[in-house]
Amino acid sequence: MKNYLLIFLTNISLSQNLYQGEVSFDYNGTVDGNFSSIVNDSLITGVTINQIIGDTSFLFLASMTQQDENNFDLFLAVLRDTVFPVQPRYWDIPGEGDESNPLSLESILIFMPELDSSFVTELFTIFTDTTQELDSSEILEDLFTSFSENLYLGLDGDFEITNVTDSSLSGTFNTVMLKPAFHFPPHTVSINNGNFIFNNVETPILNIKKPNIMQPTYFTLYHAYPNPFNPRTTIQFISQNKLKVFSASIYNAEGKQVKTLFQGPLEPGLHTLQWEPQNIANGIYFLTLQTNSSIQSKKLLYLK
Repeated sequence: MKNYLLIFLTNISLSQNLYQGEVSFDYNGTVDGNFSSIVNDSLITGVTINQIIGDTSFLFLASMTQQDENNFDLFLAVLRDTVFPVQPRYWDIPGEGDESNPLSLESILIFMPELDSSFVTELFTIFTDTTQELDSSEILEDLFTSFSENLYLGLDGDFEITNVTDSSLSGTFNTVMLKPAFHFPPHTVSINNGNFIFNNVETPILNIKKPNIMQPTYFTLYHAYPNPFNPRTTIQFISQNKLKVFSASIYNAEGKQVKTLFQGPLEPGLHTLQWEPQNIANGIYFLTLQTNSSIQSKKLLYLK
């Protein structure tokens, strides 16, 4: 049975919908291959976020495929719309906007083949962070500035959402992509049979108390390292004041608590926790730090 990679929402709003599923296509040109949204033999990585930011509706799509032990392909798309939630629609690639300024384009498709695991996991995590509004401009600007040698940008084609229901969305796309970095002859990739199908994610529900506005508590949760991990990962966080009630727990993708790492009063300062899973399946888990007035979470990917 295939496993699905789920993204956890700690601050879900009515203006954000989350989907999970698969993106598949063949690509040919300067590089050739096929993309299936599969990593670690069975983990399906396709994620779509439909979100309102300001007065614009965005559809963020991300997926990665494992080609060998330390070789991954990454596919990203950012589509702008005026309708929320998403409805069947056809986009030209790159659509309206200034082609000399990719950040202004209506439909941005990015393909990054042959990446190492550390980079692709970090980028995928940033792009699919649902705990806040995605700053796609900042993320994409960093990509174009720092990784122009690694990415292909959609230059022509179309992207269509053909079917939308209360629980799913699906569609097709095809595109000719160009590597922005200068090469002679130019480096290009063609995708002629792109397909995607996503199912709406029911967000795991945790018992989250409303913040106490009069007595806020502050703590900063850093990235877990390593992540993905096996056999253990280390978590660090800083508490800026003494907390009478504090807990650090691990939840699975269904919202079930599987481990309590710490529970009790907490002194100010830097704190370190380790988690080494025992007798549980590989996949996505969520570290949750909670006080009586706030909560923060991080995704953890456990690989056996």
